Amino acid sequence: MQRLMIALVLSCAVASAMNAHDRSLARRLADPKARQSAVNEVEKAGSKKIPLLLSWTRHPPARVNALSLNIGLADAFGALKAKEAVPFLIKNISLDRTGALDTLMRSEDVIESQMPSVAALIRIGGSASDAVMRACWGPMTSEDRLAAIFVVSRSAKEIPDARGFLNVAIAYARMQHDLAERGLKRLQGRP
Repeated sequence: MQRLMIALVLSCAVASAMNAHDRSLARRLADPKARQSAVNEVEKAGSKKIPLLLSWTRHPPARVNALSLNIGLADAFGALKAKEAVPFLIKNISLDRTGALDTLMRSEDVIESQMPSVAALIRIGGSASDAVMRACWGPMTSEDRLAAIFVVSRSAKEIPDARGFLNVAIAYARMQHDLAERGLKRLQGRP
């Protein structure tokens, strides 16, 4: 009986320590100053951390800023090349470290450094880009769609259907341009 009690106390202590460590990891992933060391820790631990990280995409730990945590999670999923995280990354594809509205109008390096979900999807590669292409024609904001097109363009060599997808994206952009141009002409009183 005494051994059972000791074993129970020890297992509770270990579980409590793991939970404290997990909470600390979540806080560090959410903290821009501590994020990189937390991502390095996750990367070193490998795929065994993926279930915990995925659980935080649905239920962030208490007293951890969810938006900041999502940035850290995207960085961690990219470091792990976690295919399991692709739905989360697509859902948060426009996540921007700075909150700037013009990030997608900057250089490719800036886009990847400021948009962690975009960078993660590119690191994961072709299978992620296939999922991005499928999601792109569903309900997405225009900013999400631009980010999706960027991901596919950066992974195009790995994706058999990339050329067709990018051609359709160009056709839609031209159609939007033509319709907007016609509207401007009408506003100026020209047919």
